[in-house]
Amino acid sequence: MAAGSRRRELNGQYGWETCPEPVRKLVMQFVETYRTVLGDNLTGLYLHGSLAMGCFNPLRSDIDILAVVRQPLSVKEKQLIIGFLLGIRRKAPPKGIEMSIVLANHCRPFVYPTPFELHYSPAWDKKYRDGEVDFTEEKTDEDIAAHAVIIRKRGICLFGKPVSDVFGEVPPEYYRASLLSDARWILGRLNEEDPLYVVLNFCRILAFFKDRRITSKMEGGEWAINNLPERFGKLVSGALDGYSGRGADEFVDTASLDDFIRYMKGELGLV
Repeated sequence: MAAGSRRRELNGQYGWETCPEPVRKLVMQFVETYRTVLGDNLTGLYLHGSLAMGCFNPLRSDIDILAVVRQPLSVKEKQLIIGFLLGIRRKAPPKGIEMSIVLANHCRPFVYPTPFELHYSPAWDKKYRDGEVDFTEEKTDEDIAAHAVIIRKRGICLFGKPVSDVFGEVPPEYYRASLLSDARWILGRLNEEDPLYVVLNFCRILAFFKDRRITSKMEGGEWAINNLPERFGKLVSGALDGYSGRGADEFVDTASLDDFIRYMKGELGLV
C-alpha cells in the first residue's frame, strides 16, 4: 500500500480492499440483483470513484458503479433496477449511490457524449419515486467519459468481463470535454454545492489540464497544494482536512472561495 493510501486509511478513508463489511455487502447486492434482473445481457459491473481509488469517506463520498449490457433494457428491467436502488437507499452512505447503465457497443469504440440506458443518483431519487421519469426517453451523459477513464485506469471489475475487454480508449479531448462539462455544472450550482466538493473537484480538473494527471478529488487537492498559487494553500488544506474528517465543515470564507473560483475559471478558459 502506498504511503498516501496508508495515510488516508488512518484518517478514516478506505478503498475496496479495506472497506468495512457493510459497505462490501451493499456493493455485492448490486452484483446479485443485476445478475438476477439482467441475466446473460449483463456484460459487467465496474466500481469507480473514491471507493475504487482508496479515498472513500463514508460521510463525504458516494458509491459509483457503472454497468455495461449487450442489448437495450426493457422498461420492466429498468423499473426493477430502480426499485432495488430506491429500496437500498437507507443502507447507503449519506451521499448515496450513483449508477449508470450503458451499452457495450458505446464503450468500444467509445462514444461521446455517451448514450445511457439508465441513470440513478440521489438527485433523481424523488423523480423516480414520483413516477416523473420517462423510461423510454433516449439520453446522453457527458460525465460517462470521465467515469470510463477512471475505470480504465483504476476501476475494479465486480463482475463480468475484464475492464480492458470492455472499455476502449477514451480520447483525451473527450475527457477534457467531460471535465469542463462538470466544471460548468458546478459553476451553475455554487450556492447549492458543498464548498469541499467545489474546491477539490476543481483541483482534480486542473490537475489534468496542467499535468495530465487523472486523480480523485482527494488526490487533486494534494496536487494543488504544491501547484497552485500560495494564497490558495489554506483553502485547499482546509478542504482536504474537511473531506478526510480531520477538520470542520465551515473551513472557508466567501472571499477566498470567490478568488479561487475566479482563478479556476481563468485557468480553464471558462471566463
